[in-house]
Amino acid sequence: MRGSRFHQIVSFGLVMTVILGCNFLSNVSTPLTPSGTQVLETPSTQATNALLPSGTAAEATVSPGTQTPLPPTPVQGPAIPHLAAGQKFDITYIHMVDTNQGWGIGGVAQAEDHVFRTQTGGQTWRDVTPPQPAPTTGDTLAALGFFADASNGWVVYAPADQSTVPPYVLMWSTHNGGASWTYGVINTTGVSAESFSPWYLDFSDSQHGWLMVLLGGGMMHAYVALYSTSDGGATWMDILDPNTANDIQSFTKTGMIFVDAHTGWLTRDAQGVDASPHAFITRDGGVNWSRIDLPAPTGTTGWFDNNSCGTYSPLAFSTQSALIIMKCLDNATYKVEHDYLYSTSDGGQTWGSVSLPSAYSVTSPPDGGLFFTNVQSGLALSRWIYRTDDGGKTWSTGKQVNWDGQFSFVDLNTGWAVATNAGQTALVSTVDGGNTWQEIKPVIIP
Repeated sequence: MRGSRFHQIVSFGLVMTVILGCNFLSNVSTPLTPSGTQVLETPSTQATNALLPSGTAAEATVSPGTQTPLPPTPVQGPAIPHLAAGQKFDITYIHMVDTNQGWGIGGVAQAEDHVFRTQTGGQTWRDVTPPQPAPTTGDTLAALGFFADASNGWVVYAPADQSTVPPYVLMWSTHNGGASWTYGVINTTGVSAESFSPWYLDFSDSQHGWLMVLLGGGMMHAYVALYSTSDGGATWMDILDPNTANDIQSFTKTGMIFVDAHTGWLTRDAQGVDASPHAFITRDGGVNWSRIDLPAPTGTTGWFDNNSCGTYSPLAFSTQSALIIMKCLDNATYKVEHDYLYSTSDGGQTWGSVSLPSAYSVTSPPDGGLFFTNVQSGLALSRWIYRTDDGGKTWSTGKQVNWDGQFSFVDLNTGWAVATNAGQTALVSTVDGGNTWQEIKPVIIP
C-alpha cells in the first residue's frame, strides 16, 4: 500500500512561542546518531557549474567531499552552501519513512532551499542539500521533493517568487540518503507560461516519475504542464501542457498520485462552476486522462443543486482501489461545509461514500488529507484528527489542535507535523494518534 504523501511546497517556519492546544516541552533532548548507525557524508558545498550545451539532457554524480564541477549550465556560480552545525533553521516540510528516519525541506528564516535528513526521529538533522546552483540575482529558490524511503529521493528547484520561467530546471536524485546526488535536465522552453511553480512530484517506483508544474491561470483555468521520466529522473519528457488537447487545464488541481507506471489519479475543485464534482484517471502514464463524475453522497437528494463540491487528497492502494475526499460548500452562503470520503474498488466505475465528521474541514491547498494503512483503517487529518477502522462508517470522537499542520504519519499512532498558528510555527510529534503532541527543537549536526 502506498501511504498518504504531501507533495506541495508549504511555507512554514520553526520558532514558535505558543501554539494553542499543545503542551510543548521547554527542553527536548537532541541525541546524536545512535551507535552503529551509518553516518551519511554530504556533497561538497563548493561544487561549481559551467555552461550546458543547448538541447542536452546531462547527468552527473557529485561525490562527497570533492570539487566535481556540474556539467555546463547557463548560470555560473557556487552551489547552495550547507548550513553549519548548530545553525538555526526552519523546517517547512517533513516526510518521515519510519519512526527514526525521514527527510525535511527548509532553511534559514523560513527559506525552502535546503534538504535535510534525520535518523533520530526529527531531533537532529544533517544538511544533505544537493549542489543546486545558488541564484546570483538576489532571487530565492524553493525546493519540492518526493522521498520514497530512507535512501531514495528526488528534489526539484524553482524561483520562490514563481514569476520567473527558467529555460530549464534540474531534477536531483539520490539513492544513498543524500550522500551523493545525480541530476537530469527538464527543458521548459517549449512551454509558454506567466509563472513556473512545481506543484506535485510523484514516483511510482525507482524509474517512473511525474512532475506537475503550475504555469498560470485565469478565467477558471489553472494551466499546468506534466513532465514524466522512465529512467529515474535522468531524462524528462513534456507529455501534457496547455497546447495539448485535454480537459485538465480548467480549475484548481488539488492532488495527484500514481499507482504504477501507467495508472494515476488527479483531483480538482471547480468551485461550483462545473456542477458535477469529478476526478480524472490515466491508464497510459499521464498522456491521456479520463474524467469520472462522482455520484451524489449516499442518502442525499438534489445535493449538487444546493452545494458546490470539489475533490481532494487522492489516495490509491492499487490500480483499482482508491479513496478521495469530496468537499462541499452550500450555495446559499458558501460557508457551511460538508465533507465526504469516497471509495472505489473497480477503478472508478462505481463509488461508495460516507460522511466525514462534521468538524473536519478541508483546507485549500490541503495540509492534512488522509493517511490510511489499508482501505479500512486510517486517519482524517485537519484541525480535528479522526480515526476509522471500518472504512469511514464510524469515526473516533477526534482530537482538536489549534494549528494548521503539514502531517507525516508512519503508522496510525506515530506522526509528525509542521504546525503553524498566527504566523508562528513548530515541529511537533505524536505517538498516540494525535491525542497529544510534543514539540521538537531540531538541531543541525555535522
